[in-house]
Amino acid sequence: MNQSNPGHFAQCLERARSLAPLITEYAAESERNSQLARPIVDAFHDSELFRVMLPVSMGGAELTMIEDLQLIEEVSRFDGATGWNFGIASGGPVIASFTEQKAFENIFADPRALVAGSFSPMGNTAIGTDGGYRFTGKATYASGSAQATWLTASAIELVDGAPQIVNGIPRIRAGLMPISKARILNTWTVSGLRGTGSNDVEFNDVLIPAEYTFQFPNPEPTWQKGPAARIPLMVQLGGSLAAVGLGIARHAIEALKEIAVRKVPLGTMATLRDRPIAQTQLGEAEATLRAARAYLYASAEQIWRRGERAEPFDLDALVAARLASVTAAKFAARAVDLVYDAAGITSLNTTQPIERCWRDVHAVTQHITLNTARYEVAGRVLFGLPSGSLLI
Repeated sequence: MNQSNPGHFAQCLERARSLAPLITEYAAESERNSQLARPIVDAFHDSELFRVMLPVSMGGAELTMIEDLQLIEEVSRFDGATGWNFGIASGGPVIASFTEQKAFENIFADPRALVAGSFSPMGNTAIGTDGGYRFTGKATYASGSAQATWLTASAIELVDGAPQIVNGIPRIRAGLMPISKARILNTWTVSGLRGTGSNDVEFNDVLIPAEYTFQFPNPEPTWQKGPAARIPLMVQLGGSLAAVGLGIARHAIEALKEIAVRKVPLGTMATLRDRPIAQTQLGEAEATLRAARAYLYASAEQIWRRGERAEPFDLDALVAARLASVTAAKFAARAVDLVYDAAGITSLNTTQPIERCWRDVHAVTQHITLNTARYEVAGRVLFGLPSGSLLI
């Protein structure tokens, strides 16, 4: 498994590009309703793009991690929220692969199966019982929950009402439950990535069979083979979200090029394209985005090769992977900032794509796997100190 098939990837890329007009048409509706528009969801189902990470034996494309990043970036060029939801949805099989094989096959036997959720365990409990665990709590910021059929959540394991402590750290268990057993709350009142529908989802005393659960944050594969099974879960997920930022930045740069041809700034006789300051900012934005892409994809290549060689991911490898994804997201935001400034007051116009790109890319950088706090953790490790965090 997980062996690259260029033909499969090329087909997926072609299908994604064919959806560009539809995604563009309904992006405003997604934003207005704070969830992905139904025509977009249906189109992804019909094109089977949500299933690109599934094994070929289950009707998937079995893309490699690197190919998935490229596909997420491409979709994000059309609309950031759609790209984000696609990244979450296509990554569902990656998360579910840490359950038992029968559970995995049962989940994705449904051709419209989608996984949403959150791995924050704070305030959540999992109590062991015959055959499984009873989960109570809330999955926060569950992107795509409106169209999901399964919910991922994590919780602190309790025995006799007390957390289970291992090496000074509470034992955490993650699990997948049918989202019909939970309740979606209307909490996603935000400015950026509004169309992702990242509402909190509440669950109360839901029994999850043991085979649908796994330890977190470092689950071990029980049946999967190949490079992906050897790559830590959080390493795979961080890169996919950073790829959304790259796509958004490309969208903004191309939008500036179109605007600059026709816009004549107040007080001048020349178009924006002819102004040295705009030329400088466009050049820097392009260079910044290319640097972000080069760093992220070089890191992804190293991660994948390590998985192929079955090399363990030590602390240095985890830090290297995290630095690449965080920096790629930060650089993408910097590129959009340059575009936003270059376009002047046009950037405030909500009918123009730059305004939404600016909000969306800064929302990307606030995700826990991509925010500035990850630099602190990396810096501690680089200084030879304990990481001080469960999440590198």
